[in-house]
Amino acid sequence: MAPRHHRPRRTTAAAALAAAVLALPVVTACSQARAAADCGALAKDLRRDVADLRRTIADDSKDPQSAQEFIDKINRDLGEITRRTDTGTRDGDVAVKDAVGAVTAAVDDIQDSVGDGERPDVAPLTKAAGSLTTACAKG
Repeated sequence: MAPRHHRPRRTTAAAALAAAVLALPVVTACSQARAAADCGALAKDLRRDVADLRRTIADDSKDPQSAQEFIDKINRDLGEITRRTDTGTRDGDVAVKDAVGAVTAAVDDIQDSVGDGERPDVAPLTKAAGSLTTACAKG
């Protein structure tokens, strides 16, 4: 009988481990790209909601209280952005978190103004939403 040649199992296991290690950056890059795309899409939705809020507030014929509908939509968008981008401490994540914080603060100021019966200044919110879009693009 002729001797059989077997590949040692350690070599096969090492090759499988090496393939998995090499594939990990690709999988990670894909998930990071997906998170950035999700963040960007949500930031775009948020900017649209901010534009709607700005129009609602600028229209003298409308009750400033109708702004609450858009404030609620913006808060939902912020929650979704936070949920989808809360994946770690990469630089992009920090920038997104900082931008979300700025948007949240601006929304809180607007909500306070609406609650006091005043016409709110939407400019800080518009600027913060732009910063969020930029942060998502970099993330």
